[in-house]
Amino acid sequence: MRTYRLIILCFLAACKATTPTSTSVYSEDLSIHRPVMMELELDSVETTQEVITEPYVPLTGHINAELDSIAKVAYEQNKDGQYVDGFVIQVYSGNSRQEANDARYKMNEYFPELSPKVSYHQPNFRVKAGKFTNRLRAHRVYAEVKEEFPRALLIPERFLLKYE
Repeated sequence: MRTYRLIILCFLAACKATTPTSTSVYSEDLSIHRPVMMELELDSVETTQEVITEPYVPLTGHINAELDSIAKVAYEQNKDGQYVDGFVIQVYSGNSRQEANDARYKMNEYFPELSPKVSYHQPNFRVKAGKFTNRLRAHRVYAEVKEEFPRALLIPERFLLKYE
């Protein structure tokens, strides 16, 4: 019983509030951002009215201006068409151009309606075919392609729809 009292007493002594050790003083003059108040007399009645002597100039390099410019660039790029989430079938992915072209020719031979295309994303060549907005339709075609190309993948992708 006595040891419990000793432990509690030690715990309370250890939890004693301490005074802050930092003695740094922060000061910054923000008066240039405050409007100036002047007293004006109107018909011997004193009133205070807010008078701004200098026009307020916003801080330079503000992030809103940068975000607005980025949004404007994105809008200009996207105004010609609409991006749609969909699916494509990837038949080949590797670093050999010849194998990518062979896969494209073979894919074009078996499935010409899918119009396979070779793309290069350093350091890999990729052969992708078809543009599907419906996952069920994409999976049906993928099952047929999988018979000829066992390493084929059904991958989600965003593509641009251009209206003619």
